[in-house]
Amino acid sequence: MKKLTIKLIVVLSLSLVFTSCKENVKAEKTPAEEIAQSETEVTNKNEQTDKLKVMLHATSLPLYMNVILNNKEALHIDDEQYKKFKEISNNKSAEALKIANNIKEIEKKLYQLSLDNSKKEDLLNNLEESLKLRTSLANMKLDCRSKVLEILNEEQWTALLKMYKEKMPFNDKTDMALLIKHVNPLPNYMQLVKDIDIKLDTKQEEKLSKWSDENHPRMMELAKKVNTLEMNVYELSMNKESKENILKKVNEIADIKKEILITKTDCRDNLINTILTEDQWKKLSSK
Repeated sequence: MKKLTIKLIVVLSLSLVFTSCKENVKAEKTPAEEIAQSETEVTNKNEQTDKLKVMLHATSLPLYMNVILNNKEALHIDDEQYKKFKEISNNKSAEALKIANNIKEIEKKLYQLSLDNSKKEDLLNNLEESLKLRTSLANMKLDCRSKVLEILNEEQWTALLKMYKEKMPFNDKTDMALLIKHVNPLPNYMQLVKDIDIKLDTKQEEKLSKWSDENHPRMMELAKKVNTLEMNVYELSMNKESKENILKKVNEIADIKKEILITKTDCRDNLINTILTEDQWKKLSSK
């Protein structure tokens, strides 16, 4: 009996030691697990932010689904409604993001093609491709709006608009440098000339100044028109304007963007043919 008691004490002691060790190991793992979880959350948040930026560059139409799915309780969306929204999102979100990313890639390509002195016709063809994608995305977003209007009641729709304007107001681009970058996928050559020391002589500077005086105001006017039209598209969607009338605005934006590309390409060709030396152009176009 005494031997049995001793054995029992030993077993219990070992058990307690083992349990304590397990708890210590678990305690030691917890901070690492918390860090890993935190890093994952940050990564996911960054990915969502990047996706949102790509979408907002590709279309000024409101992204209703983004706000709806993240504010179910605040918008008083019931389970049946939420299920319908999730189904729409699962069927269309990946396709919409793919279109937006394709637009981004074409514009990146356009930037380099311009620096490579590609012909105006080639640049316009690539721009046309990106504009068709923008129209396709606009169609998709307007179809999504129709489904949102079918699912939500009027009170929920009103609440959604109020929340959307607070969380995702229209980005009115008052900074001209940011606006030009937004509406024009080509390099801003006039700015490049200012930023890069290519040692212009007095005659070159005079020619450059003359070109700028003749064309810069027109470029600013075109950029502001795009900004105004994009704001119209944003607001018209919320005002339940017809798909047909909104797409007319989208097409107006496309026409202005073509005009901007032509003007920017003429600026490049003027630099190459009448202002810069070959070495100066090489230095400028390598940046």
